Amino acid sequence: MPRSEETRQAWLDALAEMEAVAGASGDSAYAPSAWTPQADLGPLPADLVERAREVQDAQKSAIQRVLEARRTVVKHLAALKSVPAARDSDRAVYLDATG
Repeated sequence: MPRSEETRQAWLDALAEMEAVAGASGDSAYAPSAWTPQADLGPLPADLVERAREVQDAQKSAIQRVLEARRTVVKHLAALKSVPAARDSDRAVYLDATG
């Protein structure tokens, strides 16, 4: 197989792998390993640039969703930390949930 065809196939395989990981990211039990490109991947063929941009956009979107989820978790943790710890005591403890 000529080198240009090998390069193209290597990129097709790499893009397919990244797309598969992006598609599986909705599964909370899925934890992909770190992805490392092949050392001899070669230059991206011009006809695959748009597909690579779509993968990049999907990754950026996923990063934004993770950052937003992190911000939400931080807020929830702060709210939980604001609740005094339960203590054994003889006095009643009430939580005003309405206001």
